[in-house]
Amino acid sequence: MQTINIIQILSDIGAGKRGSHEGVKWLCERHSIQPSTIFENHSDSKYLTPPAKYIDNLTAFFQQFIPTLTQYYQQPEFPVILTGDHSNAIGTLSALCNAYPKQRIGVIWIDAHADLHTPYTTPSGNIHGMSLAALLQQDNLSQQLHTLTPEVEYYWQHLKQLAPTSRGILPKDICFLGLRDFESQELALIEELRIPYYSTQKMRELGFEKVLSQVKQQFTDVDLLYVSFDVDALDAGLISVTGTPVSEGFTEIEITTLLEQLLALPNLSVFEITEFNPILSDDKAQYEMIYRLFVQALEHIERR
Repeated sequence: MQTINIIQILSDIGAGKRGSHEGVKWLCERHSIQPSTIFENHSDSKYLTPPAKYIDNLTAFFQQFIPTLTQYYQQPEFPVILTGDHSNAIGTLSALCNAYPKQRIGVIWIDAHADLHTPYTTPSGNIHGMSLAALLQQDNLSQQLHTLTPEVEYYWQHLKQLAPTSRGILPKDICFLGLRDFESQELALIEELRIPYYSTQKMRELGFEKVLSQVKQQFTDVDLLYVSFDVDALDAGLISVTGTPVSEGFTEIEITTLLEQLLALPNLSVFEITEFNPILSDDKAQYEMIYRLFVQALEHIERR
């Protein structure tokens, strides 16, 4: 039976709406478990406006926790990461790259959004929309909308180099599931890098079994697999406890199916849940739905 290491990352300043760190706490309290590790963001920031809100803060925060998280990844316990917003994946995935610099790392991004903006293209300035661009070390200058100050440019380039000795993450080793809300700049990068993606509608048309078979085939040769579940992958009609709900998303049963299949893959190495924000609604039924998915995920992992 697999032993699990619950890691809390209490930072939500990468998102447009604050409060998702409370979702991290709520899940642990509801399950009556103590996280093995808590990384909490308390720093100030000089950059409160677009095109890169809190970029100095997040750069420092990631630098602070990456060395410790790198060591945890090298332990036998399975890491389950509960994190406020998706910008934190820049740090958590960089730590995985640092822990295994010669290994090929794959990423399954269960999310309504591509998170492939950069400070040069972002419409919002929120770093949680830039996670994968930073990890892929992309600027997307062909789609540039903004000119950066030297200071913002410095921090952005630093975010792209948090795992300098690793082989990094290759575009062919990323897959989007549930993707349905993105800007033209992100689509241009997806097409340029040839990143596989499936909208919820496309998955229903093709059938989940066929799509999951293709996804499994894509990651057969990957050494370590990181599965990230942003709760806004669920349909907006089911969930308002997330900062950017989007219609035409997954049902709870569909997410259950995805987690059952993906968390059984032999190269699975990290599982993450992010962007659950109970500040946005007091609908406890929604909280319990996220909790059920969390518990199911833990059960799948424990049986590994």
